[in-house]
Amino acid sequence: MSPRPLAFTDDQILAAAASAIADLGPGALTLADVAQRTGASPATLVKRFGSKHGLLVAVSRRGVHDVTQAFHHPCASGVPALRRLEDVLVGLTGGIHRHEQMAHHVAFLMMDLTDPELYAQAGDFTAALRAGIRDLLAEAVQAGELAADVDLDGLAEALLVAYNGTMITWALEPRGALGERVSGQLRFLLAPYRRRL
Repeated sequence: MSPRPLAFTDDQILAAAASAIADLGPGALTLADVAQRTGASPATLVKRFGSKHGLLVAVSRRGVHDVTQAFHHPCASGVPALRRLEDVLVGLTGGIHRHEQMAHHVAFLMMDLTDPELYAQAGDFTAALRAGIRDLLAEAVQAGELAADVDLDGLAEALLVAYNGTMITWALEPRGALGERVSGQLRFLLAPYRRRL
């Protein structure tokens, strides 16, 4: 007899949890909020994740997986590396439309900094983001999009800092869409390193 299929996948639950965190903040979030967004029961969430803290750790772990996958998406083959870099970083901001949502992300970061499990996941996320940026910059050098003598580590670090800083600046001055601000900053920073074809 085959096992009964799960009515709600972990991916669906974690996506709903991430959306709820953006809308409500991690402090105000309850398992009932996530359950309501999925149609699952709070008991189902407790069974799978153990607690609200376990769910938050799972959301963070999923974020590390998602950012790694975003940089290596098979559909991106044939797209120039710098365009893919911009698409990935802008795509990561896709769920943030209001400065209140950014405030909730910052609140999650505050939890990351004080909780050992969440802190480890946040470090993994940052490392994956930096590595993905550097990989695409290296690909851009090989393809002739960037100058051959570019400092890949230095430029990757500058883009990582610019990405994070632009999100905070946008939260304080939310003019235009966040994705447009990130895109503009990336293009500005990359301009001196682009090869003139």
